[in-house]
Amino acid sequence: MPYKTVDSKITFLKLEQRIDYCLIENKHIKLIKQDTPITAESYLKLYTTVGENYNWLDRLFMDKSILIDKINSPRTQIFTFSIHEEFAGYCELILEEKYVEILYFGLAQQFIGKGFGKYLLSKTIEKAWSFNPQWIQLNTCDLDHPNALGTYKSLGFVAYKTMTEKKKVKRTESEG
Repeated sequence: MPYKTVDSKITFLKLEQRIDYCLIENKHIKLIKQDTPITAESYLKLYTTVGENYNWLDRLFMDKSILIDKINSPRTQIFTFSIHEEFAGYCELILEEKYVEILYFGLAQQFIGKGFGKYLLSKTIEKAWSFNPQWIQLNTCDLDHPNALGTYKSLGFVAYKTMTEKKKVKRTESEG
């Protein structure tokens, strides 16, 4: 089997007050709401393009009908990022009664390390606040980009819980 199971540390974070990030608008960077219905195939292309190097696998193993229901739920908002008209990443927001969860956020590999992450996360946070929640929450794990947790904290998120969970990850070639 091409996968193994590892223990992964999950950190849960929340942002309880709006922060003005003083963003300078960049007309070459766009946040684009995805129209529904979204097909499983088009969604999984976003998901794997962004998450492939970080073992985002949960949605790949999900039954397609359950996935379609989740991504097309009225509570789910999916946005893509484009930079100079090129796909640069996406975010998925879940609108709960009292809060908005940033369920997924990430950049395509060619945009990582070029200073876009904080800007796009700030735009994602602004979009989440536009739904008037009492707070915003998200979680990350030690399988995500090494700068993920620090970036979330630098934009005001505070960790409130950690736990260890079993996660599937790809086996390396040397593991067979």
